[in-house]
Formats: sequence, structure tokens, C-alpha cells
Amino acid sequence: MELDINELTGYLQKGKLTQLPSKRKKKLFALAWLSEHISADRIYSEKEFNELLNELHTFKDPATLRRELYDYFLINRGTDGKEYRLNPDRPSLAELLKKYYSESDAKKTSETVYEKDGRSSVVNYSERDSEDAADFRNRIHAEALQRIQRIRPEITSVIDRYPVEAYFQQVWDYPGTWYTIVAIPEDVRSKEALIDIIVRDTLKEYQTE
Repeated sequence: MELDINELTGYLQKGKLTQLPSKRKKKLFALAWLSEHISADRIYSEKEFNELLNELHTFKDPATLRRELYDYFLINRGTDGKEYRLNPDRPSLAELLKKYYSESDAKKTSETVYEKDGRSSVVNYSERDSEDAADFRNRIHAEALQRIQRIRPEITSVIDRYPVEAYFQQVWDYPGTWYTIVAIPEDVRSKEALIDIIVRDTLKEYQTE
């Protein structure tokens, strides 16, 4: 299956990805597009791989792109997380779509289990919820990055210990129903505190390089 660039209309501008789509199908197309720009004959250092990804996107979050490419088996990375290369056995776009997407996914409510404080939490959310959470998280990251770059202008991405799923909360409301809302992670007292955590973790990570 060839990559249909029209699937990324609205996400590509001047040959760069302007946003990582929240919708699963378009995200798979975007990741497949990114993988096509990774040399099969090269092992990249983390810095070199970030530089490559930064040439391919505008939203200054190579860490997320690295993680997504790895999670979908499109790249391999060293055990220390400092070396990256294209996965020679990576799935094709058709295989990705077959495994991770079906037309009914757009209408289904998803359930995700993630670890927090050593406990498993279950979050139920719709595709629209997922888009809203990703957008909210991206805005938090943008504010954190502004503060980081006042100290270290060369830093172009943030370290966020919380997955997107942690930005969902289940609330009980009238008439006795659970609702999913997008909000800061439950164990963070305020938005400013969350930004402080992201700034601190990011600066600490770059200090150890």
C-alpha cells in the first residue's frame, strides 16, 4: 500500500509536519511518512535523530515523534536510548492500518490502562476526547517550552512524565453518570505546578547529556 499524501492534507506545510494527528488513521499515515525520511543505512545519535525530526516537523516535539515511531515498531533504539535506526523489519503502512485501525474505531469509545503511582488506572474516552487531550497537552508543552528556552534556548522539546491518558479525568455528575473531562493529571495541584514539573524534568534531562 502506497502512502497517499492526501491523507495528510492540513498536516503538512512546505514539506514539514505541522501537527501529529490525534486520529489514529491519520497518525499512522504521518508516522509512515516520517519513516520514509529515515536512512536505512545509518545509526543516529539522539542528537542527530532529533535534528532529522526537527527538519521534518514544526511543533518542536521530537521526543514525542521518537516515542511514537518506536511504539509502532518503525524504528529501533539502543538500550540506553541514545542510538536510533530504522527498523529493517518495520511494518508496512498496510500492516499498521490492519493491526491498529479499523473504520469502526472512529466511532468507538476506547479504554486505556496506564500506570500511576504503582497503580493501574483505566480511562475510557472517545476519539474526540483523545483529540482534545492531545491539544490541551500540546498547549501545556508550549508554555513550558517558552520558559525553558529563556534558560536554554537550544532546547526544542520537553520531557513530560505523564502520558496523554493522564490528562483525562473521570468525574461523577448529575444524573448519576461518569463523564470524561480533559484536565491536568489528578496528582498535580495546578497548571502552574504541572508546568514547573515539566520545566524541571526537561532541564534535568538535558543537564545529564
